[in-house]
Amino acid sequence: MRQLRTMHHIKDQEDLRRVRNDDPNFSGTLAKGLMILQSFVRNPRAHANSEFAERLGLPRSTVSRLCRSLQTLGFLDHDERLDRYFIGPAAVTLGYPYVINAPLLTQLRPALQFMADRFEGAVSVSVAMDLDVVFIETCAHQQGTLARPGIGAVRGIVENSMGRAWLAGMTPSERNHFLARVRQMRPEEHARGIEGAKESIANYAKRGFAVNLGDGGMGVLAVGVASDIRYGSRNLLFNCAIPGYRTKPSDLLKTVGPALVQLVSMAGRQAG
Repeated sequence: MRQLRTMHHIKDQEDLRRVRNDDPNFSGTLAKGLMILQSFVRNPRAHANSEFAERLGLPRSTVSRLCRSLQTLGFLDHDERLDRYFIGPAAVTLGYPYVINAPLLTQLRPALQFMADRFEGAVSVSVAMDLDVVFIETCAHQQGTLARPGIGAVRGIVENSMGRAWLAGMTPSERNHFLARVRQMRPEEHARGIEGAKESIANYAKRGFAVNLGDGGMGVLAVGVASDIRYGSRNLLFNCAIPGYRTKPSDLLKTVGPALVQLVSMAGRQAG
């Protein structure tokens, strides 16, 4: 379940400078362009050059040059009237090869949808990436969870049942190092999710699944399972999320969690 190569969480010029000092072969120019694109992940609205410059700590002239290059390549669209940039269609094409490279997901979709309809929620598959899980498939009940995530959505690992299941598979030293990073880099997220994460980690071996009893927000309850199914260098993670008004924590533990464990076991057999 461990990633072989450390990912760097670069949020501004200061972080970028630190990474380049540690790795002289790291491409700063490429990283700056990707930092601009990553600004849309958690804040998908339109952005002005001045906002990029202030948030990332980059000179406005550098931001302007990078944005023009990204626009030329189709990764950004520019609204002349607003003088702001939107994410462009080329950014979507980059994710497509990653998502379609898992034929197992196509085979599993009927089972994922059946479980989503059974519990009137959403059943999702993700992979861990740095401090987040990234959703690569979701099947939802028609009247399902308000927090229904689309493909490419990200959620913090300590606040998400899939992420908590992933944490349970780490050694104590790996987990302590990871949680220290979350506390340093995302203190509010750490404060919201750490107690729930610890509870899930402590009980994962006994239950076979992690839980989120609403501390992730939106009044959503969820269970998560980390599978042994490999997707590239990562393992697939599964969860089932249900609006809190449709279920109770006791049902989550007695019925939903075991059902998800059974689904993941079936998926593992299909994956061989």
